[in-house]
Amino acid sequence: MNSKKISAVLVAGMALLLAGCGAHSTSTSQSSSSSSSMIAPKTNDKISADNLSPQQTVAVITAYAGNKYGDQWASTAKTAQQDGLKVNLYRTSKYQLSDNGQGVAYNVTANGKSTGLVYTVKGNDVTIYENADNGQAKKLTTVSRADMVDYLNSNGQGQLVNNLSKGAQVVDKTNGGLNAPSTSSAGSSTTAGQYGNEGTVNVPSDMQGTWYTADNDTNGTLTFGQHTYKYDGPDGGGDQMTLYKQNSSFLEDEDNATDDGVIKATKNWMSAVFTNAQGMHWLSTRGWTQAAGAGTYFAVHNETIDGKQIKVLIEAGGADMHVDAVYYQSQSMAKQQADTKYDDLHYMDD
Repeated sequence: MNSKKISAVLVAGMALLLAGCGAHSTSTSQSSSSSSSMIAPKTNDKISADNLSPQQTVAVITAYAGNKYGDQWASTAKTAQQDGLKVNLYRTSKYQLSDNGQGVAYNVTANGKSTGLVYTVKGNDVTIYENADNGQAKKLTTVSRADMVDYLNSNGQGQLVNNLSKGAQVVDKTNGGLNAPSTSSAGSSTTAGQYGNEGTVNVPSDMQGTWYTADNDTNGTLTFGQHTYKYDGPDGGGDQMTLYKQNSSFLEDEDNATDDGVIKATKNWMSAVFTNAQGMHWLSTRGWTQAAGAGTYFAVHNETIDGKQIKVLIEAGGADMHVDAVYYQSQSMAKQQADTKYDDLHYMDD
């Protein structure tokens, strides 16, 4: 990670959503449906992978799996149009899954009745299972959100997604476990209470996922998880950082900012808090032992692009919170909008 990101710089399972585009991925199971036998009548309604709400994301996954793999996924998608779509969040330890994603299993139900339909999320990719309740979960596929949207649009299932997203619910069934202190980045020991650490900070669901920028002649990527983020730039991939709440008195002891042992133990930790400014809700991040400097701010915002409201990620810095870069949910849009300045944002040279 470059020095700017280090000095300047998630569960909410509503993390769902972070919606964005990912690379094409391959399926581990063949489709049981054809384009001529979709589970809902075909319409001309289209959905966009660049601006999915959390409810739409759940609906996209359910509609895709229902049409592509049939059986319980299809039955649930059909029933949910009348009874409502509800997703219960559990720790993946509840199931025996081949890919635990980011540690959260999303159990998809129609009106709360579980039939073993589960998926996990990792970056832009979703891994879909069936029969998870009986301890013999069958993996159906790993697929990007963009590929699911393309499939649904190609088969006229946009209206089905809209129907499913209406009133869709996401419920934490971990008894608060998703908000509990997490493990260290190495996953070996708990960190709460150490070096002023007061537990993980939950990244907002609409911020989670992978974001792309081509501003400042730099192709950069930011990936936010439930409590984590990682920056990849032209110089290569950076370390994944975990976001924690820092005790306000920790840096009052100046030795904590300079002690080599503390610095080494917390090198993959970031201090994170939320703040409201400039009409936006910001995630403010700083190095754990960073005693000076304003840090880096991130906020999800909507901008009008080609006549459409598109969700973007704003990165800002400095005491006046000026915009350093704008990130998008696809590389193609990042290149299209490279170095574009928006009238409602504050830049250094304003």
